[in-house]
Amino acid sequence: MAKEKQFNSMNSDEYMTFILGEMKYAVELPKIREILTYPELITILPNTKDWVKGLINLRGEVVPILDIRIKFNTGKIEYNENTAVIAVITNDNRMLGLVVDKVDDVQKLDSASLYPVSDMGSGIPAKYLKGFVRLENNQMLVIMDVENVVHKEELKG
Repeated sequence: MAKEKQFNSMNSDEYMTFILGEMKYAVELPKIREILTYPELITILPNTKDWVKGLINLRGEVVPILDIRIKFNTGKIEYNENTAVIAVITNDNRMLGLVVDKVDDVQKLDSASLYPVSDMGSGIPAKYLKGFVRLENNQMLVIMDVENVVHKEELKG
């Protein structure tokens, strides 16, 4: 059974940070339902995109698992003890699991300090990103737009 951690924050200035390849990303904490270890049992779906790993049963709810590392070609794909699934809830109340290299931390950010994506030059297309912030250690944190990443049009085969 997957280890899990549930979140119920409604503070939109809090973000869950995670690692994809060599970069650190974040998503708004209120979008996150829970964090899971990578599940052992995934029902594979035929004729889907390679980054759609399949479906899991999460307490009676069928949840698609999407490996965004494959979608965005973030580097070598490994499934190990750090590989995690971030279960997110979309604006239209769909729950989807996003596979990431490693879940990092919850971080408070001032959304007013968000730089536009066009100034960035990320390997991930700008339509999937909200912007970025510079952290105190001069590291860059990219804010992902989950709604666009998991939009129904993106999932069509």
